[in-house]
Amino acid sequence: MARPCGVRVAIPHYFDDRGSEQGYGSRNGKRLSRSLALARCLGSVLGLARSERESVLDIAGRGLRTTAEPVYPTQRLAGIAIECHVFVTGDAWLEEVLTCFSDRLHVHRLDLEDPRDLPAAARQHLLERDPVADLSLYLEDDLVIQDPDYLDKLLWCAQLTEQRVVLMPHRYELRSRLGLGRLFVDGPLDWSTLVAANPMLARHRPQANVAEACWRNGEMLHFDRASNPHAGSFALSRPQLQQLRQQADLPRDGFVGPLETVATYTVLQHFEVWKPAWNCRQFLTIEHGYPSFLGYTNHLPNLGTIG
Repeated sequence: MARPCGVRVAIPHYFDDRGSEQGYGSRNGKRLSRSLALARCLGSVLGLARSERESVLDIAGRGLRTTAEPVYPTQRLAGIAIECHVFVTGDAWLEEVLTCFSDRLHVHRLDLEDPRDLPAAARQHLLERDPVADLSLYLEDDLVIQDPDYLDKLLWCAQLTEQRVVLMPHRYELRSRLGLGRLFVDGPLDWSTLVAANPMLARHRPQANVAEACWRNGEMLHFDRASNPHAGSFALSRPQLQQLRQQADLPRDGFVGPLETVATYTVLQHFEVWKPAWNCRQFLTIEHGYPSFLGYTNHLPNLGTIG
C-alpha cells in the first residue's frame, strides 16, 4: 500500500462576543452562527482524510469488513492523512466547538497582546514544523471545503507548473433565496490602487487565460493570474514550503490588512497565484461559512456579466 499524502493544516481561530471587534466577525448575538461556521470548517477539513483500504460495518454478519482498494477514480491520491492545528489566544475562542473535535486536532493556546497576530502564528507553525508535510494548508476558521478532490487539485497544479504556481479557490457565500445562486465574494480589485499603496505588488500582473490544462476527466480548464488573489487560505506543496522557509521575514502587512496579508501576500511575494477562470470556477471553490458579504447585495448595482 502506498504511503498516504500527509497534509498539515493550520487554522487561526478567534471569537470574542464581549463587545470588542478585532476583525474576526465577533459581535454580540453571533455566537451560534460562528459556532456553526467553525464546526463546518473543522468537519470539512477532517473529512478530507481517506485511505486505500477502509472499513464496512457488516450488519448481517455482525462484524467489520475491509474494503478492497478502489478502482474509481483511478488517479486520486492513494490516501490522505490530516494533521490539523488550531491556534487560539486567551479565552476568546469557542471551546465547546473545539472540544467536539478534541481527539482529531491539536489546539495551541497562545498569549498574544493583539489577536490579529494569530494568522502569522499559524503560518509560522506551518513553516517551522518538521517533517515538512506533502501539502501545508492555511485556512481561516469559517471556510468550508465541499470538494473531496480539493487537495488533489492543489497538488496537481503545483506539480503541473513545476512548483511555480499556487492555486487559489473561488470563495463564495450561499444566498438564502432560491434562484439567486451563489455570491462569489472575491471579485476584481482595483490593482493600480493596491500597487500605489505597496509597489511590491507590481510583480503580480493580473491576466486572464494565462494557462490551460486538462484535469483527469479530460475537460479543458483555463486559469487566470487572479485579478483578486485573495481566498482566505493558501496551500503549499513540500518544495514550495521549503522555498518559503528560506525567506528571512514573511510579511505581516502589505495587502489590505493583517488577516489578508497572511492568507494572500505570504504566497504572492514568491509565487504566481492563479485561480480557475470564471467560466471554470466550479473546478475549485470554497464556501465562506460565515456569510458576512451578503449584505452588499441589497444596495449594489448590477454591472453586467463577468468572464
